[in-house]
Amino acid sequence: MLGLTTGGLVILVVTIILGFYMAWTIGANDVSNSMGTVFGSGRLSLNKIIIIAAIFEFLGAFLLGAHVTSTLKGGIVNPDFFQDENFSAGGNGLYIFVAGMIAVLLAASLWVTLATYKSLPISTSQSIVGAVAGFGITAVILGDIPLKAISGSTLAEISLGWVLSPILGGFLSFFIFLFIRRVIFNANNPEERAQTLITFFVALVFFILIMTGISGGLKNLRDTLENVLPLTVVDAVFANSWLRVLLIGIISVVLGYLGGIYFKRSKRYKKLKSVDKVESMFGGLLILTACYVAFAHGANDVANAVGPIAAISQVIMKNEISCDVAVPVWILILGGVGIVVGVSTWGYRVMNTIGKKITNITPSRGFAASFGAASSVLACSLLGIPVSTSQIIVGAVIGVGLAGGITAIDLRVIRNIIISWVFTIPVAAITTSVLFLIFRVVAMNL
Repeated sequence: MLGLTTGGLVILVVTIILGFYMAWTIGANDVSNSMGTVFGSGRLSLNKIIIIAAIFEFLGAFLLGAHVTSTLKGGIVNPDFFQDENFSAGGNGLYIFVAGMIAVLLAASLWVTLATYKSLPISTSQSIVGAVAGFGITAVILGDIPLKAISGSTLAEISLGWVLSPILGGFLSFFIFLFIRRVIFNANNPEERAQTLITFFVALVFFILIMTGISGGLKNLRDTLENVLPLTVVDAVFANSWLRVLLIGIISVVLGYLGGIYFKRSKRYKKLKSVDKVESMFGGLLILTACYVAFAHGANDVANAVGPIAAISQVIMKNEISCDVAVPVWILILGGVGIVVGVSTWGYRVMNTIGKKITNITPSRGFAASFGAASSVLACSLLGIPVSTSQIIVGAVIGVGLAGGITAIDLRVIRNIIISWVFTIPVAAITTSVLFLIFRVVAMNL
């Protein structure tokens, strides 16, 4: 039994520290992916970008962060078998599980830290999944859990989503930017054409962002709305796809009309020259899209850091393991603060890669990339394909760059990014396996 013994308290403190560290790496790497296009466009200063990212990431984590999350990321390993005394080294499953969770947190964090130091945008979700896989495979080899506790099909499905999602992001962003260039920039009067289409673009952005949130981009949105709105209203909106599209369409048209008025009457907008006015318009839409991505990221990915903390807390307090575990508000706040600290310290490293090293980013190019990424998340959510927002953003930026020809992108930078993606799962898995072997011995001697 663990409980609130000296050993249990030490484990809890170590877990909280590592959870905060994991949240820091999420902020330093993942968040910077979503804000990199804004940074590269020059629309906002680095300090303003950090402030915006910090606000929306924290709000997403605090307001819509999962109050119930999966114990082991992705459902790759079934944690119930750690409570089966036929396995788990003769009934020491709780200790083994805790050792594995700590190893997962530390190994994933170390790899993301190294990638961030090298200014490489990777996925912390991918790192966590690789670490969980390494823990599960090692536990099977040691006889702690049976082979059937690991879902190879789930890992394959997640991996396939990681391959397809950046390709989809690049494809959509490529054609979105071609459309913008052909319809607006190639027009005889780009400013006049932009003013004509501004309401359409604002409405379209709001439609995609709201649809993405309700259709799965914000995984915990429904649970939150059920606490605010009548259950019948929430059920009607989420269950009836036609009603959902109609309602979101009406809201988007209204917001598009108001947004169009704002852009046309803005003093800053009136003072700019023709092409600059067009770029300014897309710069505003880029910031809006990036804010959504940051909010959604905080809501969804804070679970990568706080899930293990909540799981180990449950083991220590209740001496039990479950597939899903409740996440107290204080843990969500801890994760949110960790993300904010991460983006405020090392965030500039990855922002610089996304925004400046892959290709030249203007506000219109940045908008095409961010909007293409958001659209890709919506498409994958509707199809039930697991995605990495970080990888979609990178794919989208590459797609926008390719719209200007192969010479418009830095192939060396792209090569290094892809290599880091390929190595993420095996490196995280091997590191976790080594750490687990060490922590397992320590935990079983507490």
